[in-house]
Amino acid sequence: MSRYTTAPCGREDKDNKRGKAAAASDKAAGKGKGKGKDAAPETLNIWDRSKPEEREEIELYARDYMDFLTEAKTERKAYSLVLGHLEKEGFTDLANGGKIGRGGYLGHFGKLLGAYAPGRLSPAGGFNLIVAHGDSPRLDLKPRCVYEEGSLALLKSNMYGGLKKFQWLARPVALWGFAALKDGRAVDFRFGEDPAGPVLTITDILPHLDRKVQRDKRLVDAFPAEKLNVLAASVPCGERESKHRLKQAVFKILEDRWGLKEEDLISSEIEIVPAGPAVPVGLDGSFIGGYGQDDRLSVYAMLRAFLAVEKPERPLILLLVDREEIGSRGATAAATRFVERLAALALESAGVEPGYRAVLDSLARSHAVSADVEAGVDPTFKEVSDEMNSAKVTFGPAVVRYTGGAAKYGASEAGAEYMAKIRAVYDGDGVIWQSSLLGKQEEGGGGTVAMNFADFGMGVVDSGAPVLSMHSPFEISSKADVWMTYRAYRAFYRDA
Repeated sequence: MSRYTTAPCGREDKDNKRGKAAAASDKAAGKGKGKGKDAAPETLNIWDRSKPEEREEIELYARDYMDFLTEAKTERKAYSLVLGHLEKEGFTDLANGGKIGRGGYLGHFGKLLGAYAPGRLSPAGGFNLIVAHGDSPRLDLKPRCVYEEGSLALLKSNMYGGLKKFQWLARPVALWGFAALKDGRAVDFRFGEDPAGPVLTITDILPHLDRKVQRDKRLVDAFPAEKLNVLAASVPCGERESKHRLKQAVFKILEDRWGLKEEDLISSEIEIVPAGPAVPVGLDGSFIGGYGQDDRLSVYAMLRAFLAVEKPERPLILLLVDREEIGSRGATAAATRFVERLAALALESAGVEPGYRAVLDSLARSHAVSADVEAGVDPTFKEVSDEMNSAKVTFGPAVVRYTGGAAKYGASEAGAEYMAKIRAVYDGDGVIWQSSLLGKQEEGGGGTVAMNFADFGMGVVDSGAPVLSMHSPFEISSKADVWMTYRAYRAFYRDA
């Protein structure tokens, strides 16, 4: 057995049958007696409930997901990977018109993507829609970022999204870049991901000298954003009498390797991300560690589920949005009119006049899941969680009726009727899931894109896998939760 494979433990007999507790929970859930639609959410974790063949599925899915996570470290790359899968499955560009066959897609600025799969029913009656976001907290290089100080060349960065600044210091990081040039060409590049090559880093101060600059300060003040500078070079370029020889060295590297001049950085998107692949974690290899699981875990599960339902009853929509981590504003965000454009094209392809009223009616009749990961209970910091209402790792995807802050401020809350529908869909397909909220009332809060789709009057709820160390450079998920999240989204697409 591979050291990366979760080993069975505590089986009761030589045939690897499930134990009495798991069998009892199956009985309570109605397994073997229909689909268990009236069952309550289970208290046993997924590993207790999984058969040997299901554990094999979990491992195979986890392997494919880790490959995706390793390659999808920016929102542009997540977009291109999802688009590649859609085209491979025969989806065509809706903007070009014509017959769509299995389905069509619509892209916008290489970061916002929607896909439509026709169902037996008309899109006029609404869609089954899942939306996830492709961006993650990170550092971006500023448009004018190269400077030298003393004997070093450095790169100035800008924070993107809610991150803990100290987590990005003294660790290997990489550059993933996209540059649009004046002549119309585009350049994609990355640096720091070759296992045998150099990486980049952001330096930190040694503990012997940190008392005044860090140790005696509040955490938020000890690590100023303007000091998150990337170490770039130390070998000068040009004649000794020349000025700014270290800056020259950096610009020479950029031009020699990728054909970029200093002014090209102004029209570039260069992101600083953790270097290295996603990996199994734990003595039993049951976890997945890697950057960007918020929310590319949901992106991958949504994509796999969307492609798994080939002949749906209701038409399906997949939406990959950008800028969720910074408020969902901008041309590639959920707050745009993009979903209306996509719905109009879907109606038109089905022979329905895509008037304004028809588009709004179809969206109001839709059922939606805001696919976003949830904060898992960390035993080390359990004081911030409401134990009865917080997501536990290995207990399946959470269904989060509302997020927001104290007093439900800024929350999009699913109605009781819609919660009942989601319960019926998940239980009917044997999905192991849990009800969850985001921590204790006065510990903080946050929101998702659910509110942007609730604005159309559709039923929408947040649902996603629990994650530990969320918004860090190395987020942790359970292989079992990742797999069960895919099953939950597949059930929604098929039955909602």
